[in-house]
Amino acid sequence: MKQLKRNLLITGLFLAAGGTFAVIRELQSIAYAPGAVIAAVIVLVTGLVCVAVSRDVLPLKDAYFLMNPSRVSFRMTLVGREQVLQWSDIAAVTASENRVVFTLCNNRQVTMRLTTIPDEHTARHIRASIQLAALEQNVVVNGVAAHAKLQLVS
Repeated sequence: MKQLKRNLLITGLFLAAGGTFAVIRELQSIAYAPGAVIAAVIVLVTGLVCVAVSRDVLPLKDAYFLMNPSRVSFRMTLVGREQVLQWSDIAAVTASENRVVFTLCNNRQVTMRLTTIPDEHTARHIRASIQLAALEQNVVVNGVAAHAKLQLVS
């Protein structure tokens, strides 16, 4: 995250300086071109947004995955929406190479795209962990129903 913010700061400063120079140059030009001024302003604003994000004026949220016996929660992108799913609300889990789809009891589907995870090994581990946890929670996984634990009575 620090490296990303550093790169955004450098890029933002470069764009803001270039955009400022272009706006001033176009406004002082004899042959005034409104399109060029608008383009220069867009470059300037883009640079300012990059600087604002790098300095936490516009905060980014960390991407994360968290799973415990009561829920699954995740945010897969820096600007994405956080998803919090209770295991009791999940009717089925469909896992593929690229995504995990949670089908909720109200037939709503929530998709977790595994392609947003840079490390393929980590993505496979998360997918396998979700499948195992779903089986433990007696949730249907890829169309296969989990079996309830049998208790022996003596």
